[in-house]
Amino acid sequence: MISAIHTALSGLSAFMKQLNVSAHNLANLNTDGFKRSETTFTEVPSGGVLPIIQKDNSSGPTVLRNSLQGFVPIEISNVDIGTELVNQMIAQRGFEANLRTMKTEDTMLGSILDTKK
Repeated sequence: MISAIHTALSGLSAFMKQLNVSAHNLANLNTDGFKRSETTFTEVPSGGVLPIIQKDNSSGPTVLRNSLQGFVPIEISNVDIGTELVNQMIAQRGFEANLRTMKTEDTMLGSILDTKK
């Protein structure tokens, strides 16, 4: 039963990391040349999940900006608001599911302790 709590804690930590990465991407939405990061999850042999953060080096859209030299092409960030909002919703639901797992495990451990008395 303790492994279920460990696994749920691992999931909570991983989804929190995904939320942080997505929030960082959205915070830099208007930063020229910013490259978004992406979180993927991998299974840990001892149980649980490990978040892996990788930079998405694909180029963002190019726009023309007025400068002293005239109009200059500038690459803007490659962050897509829709993708980030979906990632945040997935992280929220994953966080809720792992939290529910911990609550259920706590209830089960309480029941076991009550029957042992």
